[in-house]
Amino acid sequence: MRKFLLICFLWLFLTLPAQAESAHYQVEVTAPAPLKELLLKHLDMVKWRDNPRMNPAEWQRLFSIAPQNIKNLVATEGYFSTNIISTLEHQQDVYTAKFVIEAGKPTLVSSVELKFTGEISNQPMGAKPSVEKLREAWLLKKDAQFRQDDWAQAKRKLLTNLLVDRYPNASISNSKAEVNPQTQTVALSVEIDSGPAIRFGNTSIEGLKRYRPRVVENLNPIKPGSIYNQSDLLTFQARLQESGYFQSLEVTADTLNTNNSAEPNIAPIKVTVIENRSIKMGVGAGYSTNTGPRLQLSLDDLNLFDLDWRLSSNLKVEQESQILSGEIHLPTTKAGYRDSLNANVAHTSVEGLGLTITQIGVKRAWGARKREQYVNANLLTESATIDGAESASTYAATLGYGIILRHTDNDLNPTRGYLLNMQFTGAPLTSTDNGSFLQSHLKTQAYYPITSSTQLIARGEIGVVNGKNSAPELFLFRAGGDQSVR
Repeated sequence: MRKFLLICFLWLFLTLPAQAESAHYQVEVTAPAPLKELLLKHLDMVKWRDNPRMNPAEWQRLFSIAPQNIKNLVATEGYFSTNIISTLEHQQDVYTAKFVIEAGKPTLVSSVELKFTGEISNQPMGAKPSVEKLREAWLLKKDAQFRQDDWAQAKRKLLTNLLVDRYPNASISNSKAEVNPQTQTVALSVEIDSGPAIRFGNTSIEGLKRYRPRVVENLNPIKPGSIYNQSDLLTFQARLQESGYFQSLEVTADTLNTNNSAEPNIAPIKVTVIENRSIKMGVGAGYSTNTGPRLQLSLDDLNLFDLDWRLSSNLKVEQESQILSGEIHLPTTKAGYRDSLNANVAHTSVEGLGLTITQIGVKRAWGARKREQYVNANLLTESATIDGAESASTYAATLGYGIILRHTDNDLNPTRGYLLNMQFTGAPLTSTDNGSFLQSHLKTQAYYPITSSTQLIARGEIGVVNGKNSAPELFLFRAGGDQSVR
């Protein structure tokens, strides 16, 4: 008897899995295109049909709860009076669940009630964000089709508009979406508590070891007592990142513990930095078709003479070109000016023309990254030697002005937008050079995404020199090469 029972158990063990493994489970949905796509992506029967543990009994259970699953899913798209016709078919080893969805008319928004409490209800006239502007910016308008994602996004956007400006502790205290199946409409109501208006406090700095606090303080656009604004924090952080002094950093405002401070509703700012190495060295090698093999050495000192000056120097030796250059950037001043000094010596010898250029200059830049302006002054000596002719020297004392407009979606890796650089350089003092001239130069570069993995980058450039017979070679334009003016 025991032997017979053991044989039956083994038979069941060996045959039942084989039957389960040979079975196939399918789902067919007939519905409007958006709903069909939604169901085929999120319906439980679709998600579990290829599970190796699926069996006819579990398939029947999922089929029995599928209509409610479908109603819940299509309700997120605003369909609350859905009629579902479901059938379950079994032919040989194929189990097919079929659903015909009659969605009916979508539910529309009948009314929107936005109620504001907290300090925003008594804020000064003209203060941002205003209640009127917040109502206008509400995304899910009256008579729009109700969708769960749109409802969530509208509430999130409303809250964000408060969090980023003046009210970082705002919250949604209550929200309702009341559906009327008879009229196929929904009434929306949201109550949002702005909390108190928050002001910035003093700034503390952690992590500075090599540099003086002025490196951070002079880049801070936020004054103690000013109204909280998240964009000011982001601007402060971006300025510190662009300064070159820090490997990583974080700028935060403690908005959660404002009631525990001696002054209520004041959020102190905290800057945490990790400094870059003070001295960096680099070595590189390469080859150019027009100047031959290349060896390059670089040396950067971020704290020159312990004055927080940043030195960038570079030596590039090629077969037909040698360049030694250096630039010193001074810390940004409290007024926002960025001053620098530069010097370079370059010698090239190409197709019988030997050119030696010595240049020193100063530069002052100011303005935000999106609209940066600068002026510069340079002293230049240029000596040109042509095979079979005597050498000639040119001297120039130049003044320049430029403006850079940046409008891109990302400063470090742009995919959309443009850059525009206009600069004018001239030698107005004929007593210190070989004659006056004016160089006008316009450069632009545009970025446009074609597909998710393909990008179009276009560059345009135009330049003109007035008084070119008096201008050094450095300020003339030559045709040829992918970086020249044509």
